Amino acid sequence: AFSRLARYCGRGGRMISTKKGSGTRPKWGNEPVSVSRCTLGMEHERSRVLLIYTGGTIGMAPTGGGLAPSPGYLEEKVHGMDEINTNPNIPLCDILRWDELIDSSNMDPSLWALLAAQIEKYYFQYDGFVVLHGTDTMAYTGSALSFMLEHLGKPVVLTGSQIPFCELYNDARRNLLVATIFAGMCEIPEVCVFFDTQLLRGNRCQKMDSEGLSAFDSPNFPPLATLKNEIRIRYDLVRKHPQQRLRVHTNISSKIVVLHLVPGFDDEVILRLADSSIRGLILNLYGTGNAPTKKESFLAAIKAVRDAGIAVVAVSQCSRGKVNMATYEVGRLMQELGVLNGGDMTMEAASTKLGYLIARGLSPEVRPRTFE
Repeated sequence: AFSRLARYCGRGGRMISTKKGSGTRPKWGNEPVSVSRCTLGMEHERSRVLLIYTGGTIGMAPTGGGLAPSPGYLEEKVHGMDEINTNPNIPLCDILRWDELIDSSNMDPSLWALLAAQIEKYYFQYDGFVVLHGTDTMAYTGSALSFMLEHLGKPVVLTGSQIPFCELYNDARRNLLVATIFAGMCEIPEVCVFFDTQLLRGNRCQKMDSEGLSAFDSPNFPPLATLKNEIRIRYDLVRKHPQQRLRVHTNISSKIVVLHLVPGFDDEVILRLADSSIRGLILNLYGTGNAPTKKESFLAAIKAVRDAGIAVVAVSQCSRGKVNMATYEVGRLMQELGVLNGGDMTMEAASTKLGYLIARGLSPEVRPRTFE
């Protein structure tokens, strides 16, 4: 159960009173809410958060060959954080470290399944979860978990850092601390990514900067919360608490190919996919879903892929905006061939959702309604 503070934070931070004797229960406001320093200082029963450490820059330590994951180093740093260990207002934290710490470029569906299974295993023992993860594939993991953890009723917050704990100047300390606050003290029942000053929906974010500390953004959806001189949470955007128990799906198909169109590309590449073992193709198209209109071989290749039972999804190469397949003739023709409209999905969300749907065995007739 959430503590009094978590309930205070999680339901809007204030009560809207109802008339005495009306027989109705008080209602909570859902407008943007500020969690001030005074609010965080209220007395409450401490909640519990599980930190799942998968690897990444955040816990790397110096070695003879440069920075590398070091078992026990992150635990040492966390245990030395007075904010977590001596502040009675911060959630109690346990750390679950993977036996083999990974560079996030090695993340794959089998490891997403491991993460989902660990969250399921400890689901009723903790109020929230923080996944410490490398930044390069964090948005893919956030997207994948958002589909795998159906009816999620607790916060799962992914975070990491661009600069490790071992450096004097780093973003690791604050990212971990604020992610822990969100996971244990606020009622946000969904998968999120916290980085720098923003809490982003897991299947809406992308890594936009390879070096900057504000590495992640959500081009087509507002942040769920922002961090300035106070934490400001948009509870009007946060998903409602589910009415069903958590259901975990551990299968995501890896038989997905992404094709980024460039001028003059060879259609033969698409045609050969029809004879391959892949089950899903994502077309990264121009603008609102545009592709060459004079290349009849392009549409013929798409038709061959669709006739082979391969699901095809169209997304945009633009970070902002969405695919509208009715805008141009070629888009309409692709839609007639059964190409799915990816709308304003990120590549990360489109690829993981397509893999999730294929793994669940949904038929081609169901996929358009489910995907969009």
